[in-house]
Amino acid sequence: MRVVVTGGSGFIGSHVVDSLVARGHETCIYDLDTPQHSPGCEHVRGDARDLDRLVKAVRSGDVIYHLAAEANVNRFFESPLFSNENTSHSTLCVLEAARRVDAARVVLASTEWVYGSTDGNEEVVIAEDCPYARDPDHIYTCSKIAAELFCIGHRNLYGTEYTIMRYGIPFGERARPETVTPTFIRKILKDETIRIHGDGSQYRQFIYVKDLAEGNVACLQESARNQIFNLNGTEKVTVLQVVQALERILGRTARIEFVEDRKGNFKGRFISSEKAKHLLGWEPRHRYEEALSLYASRYLDSLRQRR
Repeated sequence: MRVVVTGGSGFIGSHVVDSLVARGHETCIYDLDTPQHSPGCEHVRGDARDLDRLVKAVRSGDVIYHLAAEANVNRFFESPLFSNENTSHSTLCVLEAARRVDAARVVLASTEWVYGSTDGNEEVVIAEDCPYARDPDHIYTCSKIAAELFCIGHRNLYGTEYTIMRYGIPFGERARPETVTPTFIRKILKDETIRIHGDGSQYRQFIYVKDLAEGNVACLQESARNQIFNLNGTEKVTVLQVVQALERILGRTARIEFVEDRKGNFKGRFISSEKAKHLLGWEPRHRYEEALSLYASRYLDSLRQRR
């Protein structure tokens, strides 16, 4: 099978490409950035908003993984128009390209943010049939919801097949340096202060990027056609637990400063990935601290290689 991956040079995309190639799929990376990994793959330099170029890159029968989007929520705040163009508008372009060449399916990378953050009962388990956030508190959330609705509406109008993947919080090799885990590692190694808002009890379900990539590939199955899946970690990990785990792994004591909690700080709600387990046979292979140890070890190796 030939698979086109928009954003295939990025953090998650490059791992998805690795997993696709490992399973023998002919893989094309569609990205403005030159791939730093999987050098043997076909690379088409292009913008996901460039419909004509997309149509030329995609062939009849291809599956298109659409991972190209604005991933930095701070940039959404600073540049909402540009960020939305790269997120929901690009999704509509990919769907149109798929329709024009009769591609097999569009597989969209979405997010758990579509469920909302601050409102609601924190004890409720969130599954794929839970409604979208009724009162979104970020343009990022709105744009991701719009991208999902474009997939659903496009199928209803034109028959374009889709699969929607709602990611948890990924971490691991190739992550952007400003994300939580590499930031905490860097601060502990440099003996810099880590500021934690509130008491650190707010939790997230981190997902190791290699496990997330395997979940992406599992969505090629026929049972994933026109379905939505949460692809998330299975453990509740508090912010304070992240720091404590890194202290054990790195053998160092972190400097921690507890500061006033952010207004409306999301404490966490459990996002279930049981549907992916039952329909796709996918679940994370690594427990959180095991994956964190692997990542920290490779992070340290990369530091040594730069010296």
